[in-house]
Amino acid sequence: MTKIIDLSHVIEPGKAGRKFSLEMVGADTVNPNVIRLENQWYIMHNISMVSHIGTHIEAPYHILKDQADLAALPLETLMGPAVILDLRGCPAKAAIQIGQVRKAADRAGGIRPGDIVFGNLGWGAFYGTERYGGNPYFPPDTIAWLADQGMKLMGVDASGVEVPGSEEHVSHHALFSRGIPLIENLAHLDRLTKSRVQAYAIPIAVRGLEAFPVRVIAVEEN
Repeated sequence: MTKIIDLSHVIEPGKAGRKFSLEMVGADTVNPNVIRLENQWYIMHNISMVSHIGTHIEAPYHILKDQADLAALPLETLMGPAVILDLRGCPAKAAIQIGQVRKAADRAGGIRPGDIVFGNLGWGAFYGTERYGGNPYFPPDTIAWLADQGMKLMGVDASGVEVPGSEEHVSHHALFSRGIPLIENLAHLDRLTKSRVQAYAIPIAVRGLEAFPVRVIAVEEN
């Protein structure tokens, strides 16, 4: 039997924490030739938002101007086998060391070349609270180790991979300089029952855009 798990948070206008607003308009404001049937709804929306909101994917172009934007991300990078690293015992605001990741990877059956790697920090439960920003983080050497194992895409159930409060983005650089995109604010990793799943995280393809909300889906096969 196949089990499908949504690993994304729902974005709620007015509660998103960052700029996100919807303006409902009649479709005829966009297309003046609209012909409505009796009592027909037929609306559209203008959207005003920051691109880093909710569960979102960041392309290397986020901090490296000569690297891939959303439109340039290969589809094979955005789907495929994913390994779930159980790192829920790591202390808040502490660096996740290579040894801790290695042990989690061993428990999950190893990281294989071409794997998506999702770090389950147990932080999804704090989404939307003041505690959420105090997650454990991945220093550059730990990210380099993951990349050396063959990681092609990384995701975490936290607001990022950096030292909490740091604005230097050294861990982002460790990922993006290797062409590895990052998904932030994953949800519901605790609903997964297997350490390996098929995962899909395909954003819209927009040239010159560095990030966008993404629906992340995990598929478990019994």
